[in-house]
Amino acid sequence: NNTAVFTPYEPGSVFKPIVMSAALDLNLVNPNTTYNDPCSRQFGPYTIHNASEKCYGNGVTMTQVLENSINTGMIWVEEKIERKILKEYIEKFGFGEKIGLPLDMEMPGNILSLDNKAAIYAAQASFGQGLTVTPLQLAQAYSVFANQGKMYQPQLVKEIRYADGRREKIEPKLIGQVISPRAAKMISAMLTSVVEKTYWRTVKLDKYYVAGKTGTAQVPGPGGYKDETNHTFGGFAPATNPKFVIVVKFEAPERQWAESTAAVVFKDLAQFALN
Repeated sequence: NNTAVFTPYEPGSVFKPIVMSAALDLNLVNPNTTYNDPCSRQFGPYTIHNASEKCYGNGVTMTQVLENSINTGMIWVEEKIERKILKEYIEKFGFGEKIGLPLDMEMPGNILSLDNKAAIYAAQASFGQGLTVTPLQLAQAYSVFANQGKMYQPQLVKEIRYADGRREKIEPKLIGQVISPRAAKMISAMLTSVVEKTYWRTVKLDKYYVAGKTGTAQVPGPGGYKDETNHTFGGFAPATNPKFVIVVKFEAPERQWAESTAAVVFKDLAQFALN
């Protein structure tokens, strides 16, 4: 089976731009909107911390929420969006349903946790836990940012060439406008800042701007989350005039953070493609 479409997983922070772009599209926030970081959030018996239990203080901007991958910041954003509307946006991005490629055993992923009224479920979803997606769904979602908010049907075949010399070109099929061009431009700029400020050692290129985000997600198991993590990097380049989207995923690598695994491979692939 092709794990790009067969293996749904909890994506972690690579999912944060999806939720942030919904809030941008709804004009609930802009890149410079600020919040005060409470350092952790309590939901009944559960406490959600930022990565490494860091605290970022007052006046943190939405761009910095993505740059520093702040879980409490994403919960603050998610709480501004009505639950039903948040789920509608996540569905518009293509999650929770099959993309429809001519490949066997494509899985839709699972976003049913968003139907649960308990606040913990939407809070987890804001930073990519408690729901599952496939790597190809992530690539399709990031292509929305790169395509001025439009979503196109991913395809495997560009052209069919027949023995008699005829050629049948498969034209891109527009699915719809997921977010406004303005929101797509803002989230792309924010993701460019993420690379410039946070991943400048591992992803930043000399001649082109890159937009992207990592995800380091704990792997769920019986009775809770395990120590293992999945690593993802999703991004596109050139950020100002995108030519490709790349999603790289590692399953349970030995290193701690996606910046030292998936992000490194993304840079190599992006540099090769741009050259």
